[in-house]
Amino acid sequence: MLTVETHCMLVVSLHFVLAVQGDDFGVNYPAREMCALRGSSVVIPCTYYYPKKYWGTTLTVVTVKWFRSTARCATDSNTYVYHSTGTNVSTEYKQRTEYPENKVKNCTLKIRDLKSSDTGRYCFRFETNHRSAKWTDVTGVSLSIREPKVTLDHPGPDNTVKEGSLVSLTCSFVHCNLRESSIVWYKEGQLIGNEKSTKLQFNVSYEDSGKYGCASAENSSIKSEEINLIVKYAPKNTSVSITAPGGIVEGSSVTLTCTSTADPPVSSYAWFRRDGNGNKEKAHNKHLNFSRISSSDSGDYYCEANNSLGTQSSPSVPLSVTGVGMNMLVYAVAGSVAVIILLILVIIICIKKKKKDQPIGKVNVKSEGGNQESTGINTIYVNVLPSTRGTQDYLEEMEGIHYGAIRFQEKNQPHAPIEEKNIPLQDSIIYSTVAKPVI
Repeated sequence: MLTVETHCMLVVSLHFVLAVQGDDFGVNYPAREMCALRGSSVVIPCTYYYPKKYWGTTLTVVTVKWFRSTARCATDSNTYVYHSTGTNVSTEYKQRTEYPENKVKNCTLKIRDLKSSDTGRYCFRFETNHRSAKWTDVTGVSLSIREPKVTLDHPGPDNTVKEGSLVSLTCSFVHCNLRESSIVWYKEGQLIGNEKSTKLQFNVSYEDSGKYGCASAENSSIKSEEINLIVKYAPKNTSVSITAPGGIVEGSSVTLTCTSTADPPVSSYAWFRRDGNGNKEKAHNKHLNFSRISSSDSGDYYCEANNSLGTQSSPSVPLSVTGVGMNMLVYAVAGSVAVIILLILVIIICIKKKKKDQPIGKVNVKSEGGNQESTGINTIYVNVLPSTRGTQDYLEEMEGIHYGAIRFQEKNQPHAPIEEKNIPLQDSIIYSTVAKPVI
């Protein structure tokens, strides 16, 4: 709208001139309605145009401004979002707006750190060096500030999906299309890679269950409410464990337990034993109990876990039952061996002790008067141990050595000759005998 501040006839003439000249004044907005996330930034594209001359005056733009209005942009507003003079900008928009350096016919506006109160209609106005050539677009751009919201495409009850299916999560708004690069995604509060699309798509596995949310890439502190994605799946990680407090022996109590993860939970179990005749079904409970196990129960056991989505078998577990008689035999043999070893040690100790305590032999020297031992002689035995040399060397050295007795007599007693005898040698012992008078 061209506003002219003059009398009524002049206003009519000016409108007539504009009609003749065409749309020489105007503003273009590629988008009349826009939306953005709270905490993010928004760019409002805008261009404007005007004639080179107006009533003989070459026109130049001297002032540009953006303002927010709750209705049509028919009148100027005091809530300035941007002002080329740098003055009169509303406090709530200071330091949050950017305008292009090249102001000629480019009126694009960027607003950062959007708030919920920024919702409204934004209008552009420019003024030229001719006091009557001022233009305000009457429509402006409607901007909505929205909270991010995650929706699940084609969800089941309570946002459930089946494992293996394609899942599509959308960071969506009512009547609002966002730029692809303005979104980041989270699972359980943790950033998911470098995903920045408004859609998050993947083939879901049971590990993908959890809470998902989105946020502005520029201000990730503004997050959406989380959506809880529940993945339903067949049994996983099925395994068998064995409980045998008394050992796996005949007559003891043994329990086999089947464990598995599934959603929905496992509805039934089946137990099987592999043997030479094939697989035999044994039970249909989570636990397989043997109150008094026997050797005939030995074999490889496995279980199956079932729910409405499928079945999974566990790996086989060997169960080997030891007979009681065999155990007793093992214990008896072990005890006997221990007793024998003990007896051998005792015998060895006794033999060594007996050898140590054996008395040394004595040499009798007979007198001429008979076979009786001389009464007047005390015999002293001296043991001389051989050297560490060999026995043969020792015997060779002993050849030619004679043993004799020395007799000590009291005074005035006649000497009695002593018979010299050859005394046989004993192994490793040398005897010397010295006789002294009896006191």
